[in-house]
Amino acid sequence: MTPLRAATVEPTGRGRAVAVLVMLFLFQTLNFFDKLVFGLSAVPMMKELSLSPKQFGWIGGSFFLLFSLSGVAVGLFVIGRFPTKWILLILAAVWSATQIPIYFTSSLAVLIACRIILGAGEGPGLPTAFHACYNWFSAEKRSVPSAVVLQGISVGLLVGGPFLTTIIVNHGWRTGFLVCGLLGLAWMAAWAVIGGEGPYAATHGRLDAPQAGATVPVRMLWGDPTVIGVIVMSTMSYWIVGMSATWLPPYLQLGLGYNPTEVGWIIFGIYLFQSPLLLGGSWITQTMQRRGWSLRACLGNSSGLALLAAGCALLTTLVITGPLQLVLIAIAFAAPSLTTIFGPVALGAVAPAAQRGTLIVVIYSGNAASALVSNALTGWIVGEAGSEVGLGYAHAMTFAAGILIVGAAAAFALIFPERTLARFASTRATARASVPAV
Repeated sequence: MTPLRAATVEPTGRGRAVAVLVMLFLFQTLNFFDKLVFGLSAVPMMKELSLSPKQFGWIGGSFFLLFSLSGVAVGLFVIGRFPTKWILLILAAVWSATQIPIYFTSSLAVLIACRIILGAGEGPGLPTAFHACYNWFSAEKRSVPSAVVLQGISVGLLVGGPFLTTIIVNHGWRTGFLVCGLLGLAWMAAWAVIGGEGPYAATHGRLDAPQAGATVPVRMLWGDPTVIGVIVMSTMSYWIVGMSATWLPPYLQLGLGYNPTEVGWIIFGIYLFQSPLLLGGSWITQTMQRRGWSLRACLGNSSGLALLAAGCALLTTLVITGPLQLVLIAIAFAAPSLTTIFGPVALGAVAPAAQRGTLIVVIYSGNAASALVSNALTGWIVGEAGSEVGLGYAHAMTFAAGILIVGAAAAFALIFPERTLARFASTRATARASVPAV
């Protein structure tokens, strides 16, 4: 009986919970510092190390080589079985250990190895941060803390653009990596003191706990049109999300002619726009649901519209200039992230409770593999243009726009949550009817 009593006790350390939340916010901020510094270092790195666009693309894409695998593995087999304090410390240690060596070497082998290991360390970052957050807040009070953790991503991108650009321009691109590594060590020192399991760890911390409720056959679940639509949509969406950290800075500089300082502030503006877009978009669709709109309209059509708008905006950036071009670039690179909200909500709405977690974790870890392809293929397309670098970037962005439009088509054509719910309910009813009466 003691564990049950402990599970109902309210936490007494409210200040500690807030401190942990702040640390998790900073954890995600550092996560995106580490992603952004590579793209911001692109031009001076390619010059100093004599890298072609193809080579740079492969190095950038190597970050995602183990990203998906490690995210799935840690999400399924590590989180909930080991203290989150130590999991986060280990992840942060991996991040620092793969950033600092780049300051001291010119070896491409070391650079590639560091990027691959960094990707493996960052793959589990967000789900682990959520798990640590939930250990400190009760079920009915987790929405706002979750949003705070997610805002760490936006702040990392917002602050990282001008901050890291200033470091790179004034002290060299290698120093940008060194600063990221040292910030990781500082976070580890603070987390070693502040971090802990929280009062809800015993009851909410195990992902392998038995889940009650009916299920549907695995083949039917994964072969359902709505699930397939989310898989295609999310994979196409992550194509440009994966490109953004690596190829957006050189595209702005070499493809569109902005100087390094302007690039830093443009990236700041893009992610300043992204934060209210995600909050506003999710609020609008949630309000629509409360007012009786269908899941199809709120999740399927909204996802399709987000990707279609992004694809069309990206194509239009190639034929206009000036402030409107920058607005369209912001739409093209920010709007696809809306599907990261709508997709999991759609999966959560249709999947049986016992199968929901695996479905979401596997799809939203596995889709990051598209970033590996997008980074490499973008480098290949730019490299094929030879000395006409601007034309190469135009071709690469045209191809990316096509990918986004394919994702939009999948959302419009396949995501029908109401149909899926009816199909699964019919299957469960048939299964119950086939059970002989006792």
